[in-house]
Amino acid sequence: MIFNSIDFGLFFPLVFFLFWIVFKNTIKARNIFLIAVSYFFYGWWDWRFLSLIVISSVIDFIAGNKIFEETDKNKRKIWLSFSLITNLGFLGFFKYYNFFIDSFVDAFSIFGQDIGTSNLDIILPAGISFYTFQTLSYTLDIYYKKIKPTRDVFSFFAFVSFFPQLVAGPIERAKDLLPQFFKKSEINYELLRSGLLLMVWGFFKKIVIADRLAVFVDATYKDIVHLDSITFCFTVVFFAFQLYLDFSAYSNIAIGSARLLGFNLSTNFKQPYLAKSFSNFWQRWHISLSSWFKDYVYIPLGGNKVVKLKVTRNILIVFVLSGLWHGASWNFVIWGLLNALFILVFDKFLINKNDNLLKRIFSSLFITISWSLSLVFFRAKTFNNAIEVFSSVFNESQDLLYTYGLNSMEFQLTIYLLIAYMILEIVIDKYDGLYTWFVSRFFVIRWTIYLSVLLVILLFGSYGVGLNDNNFIYFQF
Repeated sequence: MIFNSIDFGLFFPLVFFLFWIVFKNTIKARNIFLIAVSYFFYGWWDWRFLSLIVISSVIDFIAGNKIFEETDKNKRKIWLSFSLITNLGFLGFFKYYNFFIDSFVDAFSIFGQDIGTSNLDIILPAGISFYTFQTLSYTLDIYYKKIKPTRDVFSFFAFVSFFPQLVAGPIERAKDLLPQFFKKSEINYELLRSGLLLMVWGFFKKIVIADRLAVFVDATYKDIVHLDSITFCFTVVFFAFQLYLDFSAYSNIAIGSARLLGFNLSTNFKQPYLAKSFSNFWQRWHISLSSWFKDYVYIPLGGNKVVKLKVTRNILIVFVLSGLWHGASWNFVIWGLLNALFILVFDKFLINKNDNLLKRIFSSLFITISWSLSLVFFRAKTFNNAIEVFSSVFNESQDLLYTYGLNSMEFQLTIYLLIAYMILEIVIDKYDGLYTWFVSRFFVIRWTIYLSVLLVILLFGSYGVGLNDNNFIYFQF
């Protein structure tokens, strides 16, 4: 089930009313209800893969308690290994089996050896990368003695499967989200209001802007051989904004729907295209994943508290793994390496505590453009496709801009929307209290804006004309 569907439009209001009217008074009953609706939400896509979530939950619930109880260091490592091997084994098989088989065959073909292997027709379970990392953080935190395990099986299963963020995050830590399943639910008007606003804002970003950008980007990537230089520039920039708006929209809706049920999820984006450095960019972009790799890969490798050569190694490892996390393709590895090199090569020139306005503007533009270009490898299906896209920058302009799904009026509307959105981003980045200021306005002003945004979504949303797939981009990861 996806957020921008009629199914979810029927599902969530029913869950909301049942949650607050029937199940809010008893913690155990509430958590069982959340498990049931979360499994229904996930099983709506393909019920067969529910078994993976159940198995991961059972194994990590047991492993967490065993790691905590054991005093013998080797036995603690055995239980942690059991959790890691099982979870990463599932992830490796479903996501990377064919990738490693193909890479193995290609490696031998270089030496003239033809290995007779075949790929398996494997369906990638939605959200497997997200809930695998979430449940792994639980056992890792217990192993590092950061948290204690729970013996409440229903709270733990609800934590692993919580439907708002199950499929595409944010990737929550047990220390932040799990305790919320132990508390009695209380209606909080401010939480409900902020949650509803976040959901509406997320739907606006997804349906009005991101899906309109997708029409153009999808069309250009299907006709790579005919791209010209102007179309190349708009394709690169449009996809960078499509990816950001699409994914941050999902996070907004996930955080908002969780708030409507009385739960707080972590922030996943903080105006990344206004970053001061490439390191700062990753502190603003997909924050829950960036912090996961920092805490469980980068720091255990030594982080930046080792010699410079090892710091370089650590950064390269983290970004290669991050690339592979996004997809089983050498394109994603290249994308990861490029972003590692951006940090290693450019950050020494960008980081400056005494930045003036001009340098700040230049830095943000340089970072955004570099990131946008790296995303060609993220979006292209193959390495050759990516090279074809880059080569189109040398093609003469052929006035093809309005032949890729958006007519001149729609194209101009898209440009205006992006400009308006970035102005809002700048205001939000500069003034932390914008939300507080807004909700303190006279109710007539607020409700005029609420209804205007809803009207814009209805009138200007992209609902399928030229749009082949309105799924959220990060569903594929």
